[in-house]
Amino acid sequence: MPGRPTADEHRHPLDDVRTPSDRQKADPLSLLHVMTLVAAEQQTMNWYMNVGNRAMEPLARGLYLEIAQNEEEHVTHYESLLDPTASWFERDVMHQYNECYLYYSFRQQEPDPRIKQLWELHLNMEIEQLRLACEMMRKYEKRDPESFLPSELPEPVKFQENKDYIRQVLTSQVDLTGDKTEFVPKADLPQDHRYFQY
Repeated sequence: MPGRPTADEHRHPLDDVRTPSDRQKADPLSLLHVMTLVAAEQQTMNWYMNVGNRAMEPLARGLYLEIAQNEEEHVTHYESLLDPTASWFERDVMHQYNECYLYYSFRQQEPDPRIKQLWELHLNMEIEQLRLACEMMRKYEKRDPESFLPSELPEPVKFQENKDYIRQVLTSQVDLTGDKTEFVPKADLPQDHRYFQY
């Protein structure tokens, strides 16, 4: 199935940043999804940046470095969705909460008892890190994390096939690009738009 050509992926930096969410109004699950996207893109970017220079062939080196640049643009894009007014302590609490949520989801859906024990171990470590982050927030910000944390974990992430969803997104969005904080059809941009120059 055709996707967006890599050459069309690159956007001017002014067109990579989105309108941030308001953490006080956003659905907590949406915030968790954004943090998970940022982490996945950051890891992918780091892999390409660290491995891209190992290839002996210049063509392979160039390809890896272009993918790394594209992944850096994705990191910027997704990270801009997070509320920039959150304090460092609130960000840490939410980060730890998100890791608890993910390990809980992994544990809930793991059929192999041995692997399930590993997810349980990591979940317990993350719960302790969340406890410590909450403790630091109470100590240094004099804020109660329970005032913004959900009272219970959202429904676990479901690990299931999503090819139909991805195909639908590609079909409906393959011709979109960024214009400041909005997504627009590439054909709607004026010919002298920075997207074409970049």
